[in-house]
Amino acid sequence: MGKPLVSMNVETRALTTAMKVIEKDALPRAVADTLNQAADAVTKQQIRNVKSLFTIRTPYTLKSMTVNRAKPYKALNKAMGKNVNKMFSRAGTFSKYLWKQEDGGTFRAQAGGPVPIATKAARTSKSPKRAIAKRFRLSPGSLKQGDYPEIKNSFIGTPTNGGKLGLYVRSGKKLTMLRNLDHDRVKIKKTGFHSEAVNKFGNERVITALFKRAAKKYFSKAVNRG
Repeated sequence: MGKPLVSMNVETRALTTAMKVIEKDALPRAVADTLNQAADAVTKQQIRNVKSLFTIRTPYTLKSMTVNRAKPYKALNKAMGKNVNKMFSRAGTFSKYLWKQEDGGTFRAQAGGPVPIATKAARTSKSPKRAIAKRFRLSPGSLKQGDYPEIKNSFIGTPTNGGKLGLYVRSGKKLTMLRNLDHDRVKIKKTGFHSEAVNKFGNERVITALFKRAAKKYFSKAVNRG
């Protein structure tokens, strides 16, 4: 998140001036608190959004959504010294997969190969929340015609009697597709899990309210110390 969208009305201007006059540390601390509380709120909301939109199969998905917090006295995320203009907090995710879900669009496979779409047969558990077994996961370099030695009685190709290109496993005369490799691109629906959270908690109304609360807290502390 960038600079706070604080509405500079009579009350906020008065609080800002008062903090500058009564104690030089009060304003930087109030701004840092405001930024951090807004970023925390955005992070919590986007986690709620992801939980409602997706089936969470690994801890990585939720743990990837972290906050880089503003600090008024450390050179972290440009929150340097007491210069409030250089402070910011950041809410988001370091998951490339989630950013694809945020914006949506058409995504192509790496190196011009197929997109390995998992089938229900690739799941070793009846629970939809269980991740696909490691032995059934495909790396881009392994997507080629022929055997796939990590999986017993399997091959990558197209059945002789017709069908789609995929990763199959043999059981007698029966072939079961574990991965569909028939597509070189896939369309992903836009979810806006992050932008919805920012619009909800990163707006002027919310940030102004957070700033007022933080400013009153630090102003009160400064007065009591004086």
